[in-house]
Amino acid sequence: MAWGRFGYICRKASADCRHQESVSACISRIENEEACGFYGAGIANNSWPRKILNNIGVMEDKGKALGAIEIYKNLNLAKQFEVPMRFKRIVAYLSYIVVVFYVVAGIYRFKVAPTFMLVLEDLVSSMPDHLILYQDYGGYFVLVVSVLLALSLLIGFRLKKIFGFDVGVEKGAIMKFLVFRNVRESYSKVVDILQFPILPEGRLDGRAGSPMIHHLHAAASSGMCVATEMRELLESEMRLLIDSCEKQMKYLSVSVALIIIAAIFFFLIGVYSPIFILGETV
Repeated sequence: MAWGRFGYICRKASADCRHQESVSACISRIENEEACGFYGAGIANNSWPRKILNNIGVMEDKGKALGAIEIYKNLNLAKQFEVPMRFKRIVAYLSYIVVVFYVVAGIYRFKVAPTFMLVLEDLVSSMPDHLILYQDYGGYFVLVVSVLLALSLLIGFRLKKIFGFDVGVEKGAIMKFLVFRNVRESYSKVVDILQFPILPEGRLDGRAGSPMIHHLHAAASSGMCVATEMRELLESEMRLLIDSCEKQMKYLSVSVALIIIAAIFFFLIGVYSPIFILGETV
């Protein structure tokens, strides 16, 4: 996991940054060590762990850079940012439902329905109106259900991806328009807390609109331990983020269940109606 590797790099750099070595060179050296691989795979370039390390590496003041590392090494981010297992299960469930729906719809559309239509054409003088209606508009029903299932699946993957903490994940259309406001707000607060130690001094006041940045700036000015305050805030906001995501996941699960029930009802009508007609004809 990226945060596990990130934590090791911060701990190692805090203890083993050489006197004549820049912080950037120290971070690079630690990442290239074999032992770094014990703590997880490489850190992706578009992730917050990478952005934080890069920002620390370009700090001109070595003392401030080491101070930021000292803060991050005490946060235990690997544990706090772990993707909840229940989210993985719900996303897997949504994926399974989509596959099953398309398999059933395809079998009925291309195998069952054409066979019934051929048989009925030979046995009855005219096709029932509801069967003609189903045959003509069944594709539109499948399309509508497909769109709803696809949206549910995309939202589920986006909620799961939130916990990957990729830079800019909050800017996507799905995040802006289909994810609950509470999720977006909690994620934004977590990101604000996370990047506080790497914000340049001149930007602290410029981000005073963020309540988390304002609070941490005030805490640092009063001599409080920034690492402690960040850890407490992250724990609180992560609980809210997880609860908000779980609430939307439950709504998605219920919505998908209702969609599938409607689809099953529609398919049953399509399958059993020809059977009843054949029974009456015979």
